[in-house]
Amino acid sequence: MTHDDRWDFFIAYATADRAAAEELFDLLSPPFRVFLDQRSLLPGDDWDSSLPEAQRGAAITLVLISGGTDRAYYQREEIAQAVELSRRDDGLHRVVPILLDETAGAAQLPYGLRLKQAIPVTTVGGLCEVAERLRNTLRHRLALPPAELVRRYEERTTVERAVRLVPRDGFDPSGRLGLVSRRYVFVGDYEEQRHRTLRQILSNLWIGDAFEQVDNSNGPWLALTFELGELNRRKMDLLPATWKAAFRILSDPTRAACFEATDEERTLLGRPPRNYYSDDQQAWYSSCTTRERRYTPKGTDYFIREVLGISWLCFTGTGITQGARKSSGLPSRIFFVRNLPLHSIDYQVQDLGVPDDDVVLD
Repeated sequence: MTHDDRWDFFIAYATADRAAAEELFDLLSPPFRVFLDQRSLLPGDDWDSSLPEAQRGAAITLVLISGGTDRAYYQREEIAQAVELSRRDDGLHRVVPILLDETAGAAQLPYGLRLKQAIPVTTVGGLCEVAERLRNTLRHRLALPPAELVRRYEERTTVERAVRLVPRDGFDPSGRLGLVSRRYVFVGDYEEQRHRTLRQILSNLWIGDAFEQVDNSNGPWLALTFELGELNRRKMDLLPATWKAAFRILSDPTRAACFEATDEERTLLGRPPRNYYSDDQQAWYSSCTTRERRYTPKGTDYFIREVLGISWLCFTGTGITQGARKSSGLPSRIFFVRNLPLHSIDYQVQDLGVPDDDVVLD
């Protein structure tokens, strides 16, 4: 287990209730990331540090309550930490008591849980129904809050998994990530868009407008998700969606090779590792759109519009979707990756339907 692990649910239970805890784990995982000590700890992990760390990294603690809870020393510690986490000013951690039997009434709840809305297993019809209720009512609370998205941008957090939305009608599993004419395509950070609806993701990532422009965004969309991290970062040539990175892609003879950089531009690019988030993005936009580069034989803005698939009217080039355009969505990180054949990528597809369907990205 690493310090970067983030869990949707942490299950706190008494040893006598292990079977119920494992059943609930299986019902929720996947699509949720659920921490259960017997399933989630790795060989050699230290219990006394790994469990509190995992609980602090979880969005919700599920507390299984039964007649054995009063005698469960370690579970009582986890309940105390859950209550403490839920009382913090940010209010990001949530606690849900789950009453396993009739002996676990509200009056018998441990201190700190009596004001929490509990789910009685026998009343709702079993753990399957508990899991369904958790999925339906808490999913939206599992999405990363806006402040966390901004923090990830400021700290340049590694993109472990990418998400790309494509119109369902244009998807070809034997083709590429994007149109054949594109050398690079646009992706977002899956972790930042997970648990959000299609409409939210379209707004957050400017898809259908600034990226993957379509006549009508209200059509059906698919979400393609795939691993990046350190494993595929070099293979996919992950770069932030900034104008400096766009210039690098368009001018590099090993990348898109659309035009040749001047000696002055090469000097300004600097040597690796280059800071693609530099403050001179407007200058790099100007370098991408000098007259001879903008008015090409293949059409105006061909390099930007067709090779990269972005709209210069909407794309700010900061690497995050906020700023002059004043998007109605949440500020979200955006990136370029190579437009690779789909057969060379280990990806998953989720049908998100149309925006009015309110389908959530798992």
